[in-house]
Parts: sequence; structure tokens; C-alpha cells
Amino acid sequence: MSSLYADVLWQPVLDAVQEAKQIHIIAHVNPDADTIGSQLAVYHALKSMGKCVFMHNRDVAPYICRYLPAVHEISHGEIPNEIASSDLVIAVDAGSMGRLGVDLAYFEDKKLLNIDHHASNTLYGDINVVDARYCATGAMIYDLLQYLHVPLNPASAAAIYAAVLTDTASFRLASVSADVHRMTADLIDAGADVALAAQSIYQSHKPARFELLKYALDSLEIRHDGRTAWISVAHDLYEKTDLCGEDSEGFIDYARSIEGVDVAIFIREEKSQEWKISFRAKAPCDVGVVAEKLGGGGHQYAAGCTLFGSLDKVQEDINDALVDILNP
Repeated sequence: MSSLYADVLWQPVLDAVQEAKQIHIIAHVNPDADTIGSQLAVYHALKSMGKCVFMHNRDVAPYICRYLPAVHEISHGEIPNEIASSDLVIAVDAGSMGRLGVDLAYFEDKKLLNIDHHASNTLYGDINVVDARYCATGAMIYDLLQYLHVPLNPASAAAIYAAVLTDTASFRLASVSADVHRMTADLIDAGADVALAAQSIYQSHKPARFELLKYALDSLEIRHDGRTAWISVAHDLYEKTDLCGEDSEGFIDYARSIEGVDVAIFIREEKSQEWKISFRAKAPCDVGVVAEKLGGGGHQYAAGCTLFGSLDKVQEDINDALVDILNP
């Protein structure tokens, strides 16, 4: 094993972990496989070091992650007193404190460690290890484990593999380097089951998801002379199919896969007139800039934000923000 980036300053993380009496690892709201995989990998490492550690999030882990070892140990909802007494909180893959879904007063008597790979991260921690060079936060944890001198085991390898697999769109993004593939080989050698990951993440969807997909594809619009593709799903369609936001993960890939499309936009209504926007782009378009203009953030080729109002108003706001990257 060798580090992806040997110049990252991990010593403050090690110092904070060694000093902590009890550690709470937290993922962002509406968690995806990168934040859950990172959370689990840190958990397995710290447990092996003999630390008292808990995992607790606002929201439940997505069903695609429920095959991962110890995922059932992640609690969710209101923070119980047992966990609230932690003196160190480790936030993984969350670009801002708001993404943690916790009242800010919770952190007043705790040290907050922020580990993330989003370029738009607000550096909200007492300790911040933020590096956008990494393809996934899970890849950062791979390097952290080496610094902690904690070897990979099948559980941590599976967690990091799920994080990297999903955040690179199955190794299809520009963030995937030769070193990423070498890391993946290490994960497989350590016991990550790639067949189980593929089945759990990509081949275990509810039948109703495909009914929802039909509605989503019916909304597909191609704009800007073929350079942008738009898909939207209103809240009532989730209710109609008895599904939720996580069931539409990956829908944006249909828009991104269209020939000539530089920017794909997926707009889903979380509740009345509150829309979660996802952007995906091909070089040289920078949707991270677009998302930041709209109050969100992310990476050059993958970003997001939340907007409010009617669908027409939201689309108009997005369209205005796209102008600079489509017409540089």
C-alpha cells in the first residue's frame, strides 16, 4: 500500500483521536455511499485502536449500503445522551456544518474534525483536512488508515470500495487516476467483494424505481443547442410510487450519457417548492461554479444545491447561472 497523496497533513487528526475519550462519527444528511463508506471505515479503524466510538446521523443509511459490515450500528434521528457526551466529532464528506443536520449548539463543547474532498468545503471544523484532489472522501480515509498504521481488513476495504465506486460513477470520472486503480486493487486484496458491491449497489433496486424512472424520462428536455439535458421529478411522483429521493439516485446519468450534452441537471422536489438540484458536467464545464452561485457547492464536474419556488422559477434560476460556463 502507498498513499494517494503523501503531502496531506494527517498529524492533527492523529493527535485529536489519541486525546479523545469518546468519538462520534457523523455523515451528512441524506447520506450517500461515500459518506457512509467513509464513516464505516473510520469506525472500523478507531475500534481496532481501542477507542470508544459511535456512529450517528440525522438520516438513515441508504439501502444500497445495507450490505456493508456494521452498517446496522449506525443510529439515526435525535442524538441520544450516550453519544452526545462525546468530546470529539468527526464529520466525513460534509461540505458545511449545515450538511450535518445537527443544531450548532451540539458542537460547543466538542472538538470538530472535518474530513472532506469537496472544493467548496467551508472549513468549519476545529481541524480541517479538506483536499479536492481526492476522487472520494473514502479515498482520503484510505490514506488516513495508513497514517494511523491501521491495516485494511475486509470490513474497512468494503466500505472504502463502496465510497470510491459510487463517487467516481463506477470509475468513469476524470478524478480516476492510475493511483486510484492501484488503491482499488489494494481494497480487493484486503477482502472487498466487488461482486457483492455491484449487486447491492446497482442490481437491488425496488421495482417501483422503474415506474419513477419512466416519469423522470418523460420530463427530459434538451436545451442550449443540445449542450444541456434536464430531468425533473416532482414530490407527488415520489408519493405516487411510494419512494423517496434516494430511489432516484443515478437518474442524472441518463441525461449525462446523451451525446453532445456538456451539463446534466436533475431537479427533484424534496417537499413542496423545495428542490434539490444535482449537476454533472463534462470537461471543460465547471458546474461547481454554477452550484456556488446558487448557494451550493461541490466539484468541477459534480455539484449540487437547494432552491425554492415553482419548478419554472427554479429552472429559470439555473438557466441564468449556466450562462457563464456555456458561453465563456
